[in-house]
Amino acid sequence: MDNIIPVLMCGGSGTRLWPVSRSSEPKQFHALSGSESLFQQTVQRFRTEQYAEPLIVVNTNHRDLALREIGHLSAGSARLLVEPCVRSTGPAIAAAAALIAEEDPDRLMLVAPSDHVIEQNEVFTKAVAQAAVAARRGQIVLFGIRPTHPETGFGYIEVSEAFDESSFKVAGFVEKPKRDAAEALVAEGRHLWNSGIFMFTARTILEELERYAPDVLACARRALSTAQRGNDTIRLAAEFDTAPVISIDYAVMERSDRLVCVPVAPEWRDLGSWAALWDVGSKDSNGNVSRGDTLLQEVRDSYVLGNSRLVAVMGVEKLVVIDTADAVLVSSLDQAQNVGRLAAELAAAKRPEANLHKRVRRPWGSYESLRVGETFQVKHIVVDVAGRLSLQYHHHRSEHWTVVSGTARVTVGERVFVMKANESVYIPKGDVHRLENIGDDELHLIEVQCGTYLGEDDIVRLEDQYDRIVTI
Repeated sequence: MDNIIPVLMCGGSGTRLWPVSRSSEPKQFHALSGSESLFQQTVQRFRTEQYAEPLIVVNTNHRDLALREIGHLSAGSARLLVEPCVRSTGPAIAAAAALIAEEDPDRLMLVAPSDHVIEQNEVFTKAVAQAAVAARRGQIVLFGIRPTHPETGFGYIEVSEAFDESSFKVAGFVEKPKRDAAEALVAEGRHLWNSGIFMFTARTILEELERYAPDVLACARRALSTAQRGNDTIRLAAEFDTAPVISIDYAVMERSDRLVCVPVAPEWRDLGSWAALWDVGSKDSNGNVSRGDTLLQEVRDSYVLGNSRLVAVMGVEKLVVIDTADAVLVSSLDQAQNVGRLAAELAAAKRPEANLHKRVRRPWGSYESLRVGETFQVKHIVVDVAGRLSLQYHHHRSEHWTVVSGTARVTVGERVFVMKANESVYIPKGDVHRLENIGDDELHLIEVQCGTYLGEDDIVRLEDQYDRIVTI
């Protein structure tokens, strides 16, 4: 199994978990189950001697988040394959396979989402070993989860006769069924939940892409041939934008005759909705799952999350109540699968709450917008220990920095100096500047921006230790 490269898919926006999951910081980067984020849990799952260094496929908008999350893990490394735009799993897997094939076309790839929970890892590890046998024989292996109930939120895999001792041939797929259909599928005993986890060699999936989706493969190969390559980051070129938006399921899986399925029964969850989180959460005597600062009285079978303030709930049942700094969701538990519709409506109305949190994470720390006016913005900036912002300047705004706590090294033009609590500096528009945390604790400061345009794209980076300077 040491020949297996985990290919971790880090896309998706998780809109059914709005307002916590947003397009700028989707669900895989949140600690929804345990103390680590779902993404960190996934990376840790494959950090054993059985696997090679993982390849993480991530959109350019989430690259900084992925780097930050990886940096907070104790050990190990990973390579990032960065997509310039969202094109679904078909082009993403095509590019990953083409990259791996450059080194060894017969290398095994284990493609897995980065937002699932697998609690019985030893059961999954055994299934991976079984799947590797069929994958080395040129098969595309799907991992099917033995259903525990008639779930309507998952797709199903229909299996037929045995392929070998551990796997079965795939007879077909069923999209997310209605309740009565799901009950019939589970009763038949020939259908498994589709986990979205696959294994194959790079050669096998490239052959099937060439056969069934040659336009997808061609675009991926062009984007890879002129990619910007660093030590641990490969940025696909703009040609990737021309790839069709298509999932690997539609591009290959539903058309290939080389599919087999390995049944597996770990404690697996696709935490795709607040109802799913209520289902797996630790409940009190009234069937409630509550996290954060909450007060519940006469409440039953509900999920309550207090992120930014006290959330008090009384005299209700089967509700979802989610508090964030700038939005509150209240829904019946039965309607939790449809929260994505709210997020879509907000996005269509161009509401910032659809995409952005008030606190925006960066590889060096985070910032939170406290007040925004027509020509000014006030931010609270937090720089991690050893964090270092890029050497940069702005075309349209000046900035005032006041240190609240910690020790900063500040560059403004030719001057480099140290600032501590209750010290301030003015940075004129157009002046080159940089902020660094040189203390032993987080650096907190208040930034006041003044200018005719205050957007984040008014940043011209000259040097950056997080590799955010893109060469066009």
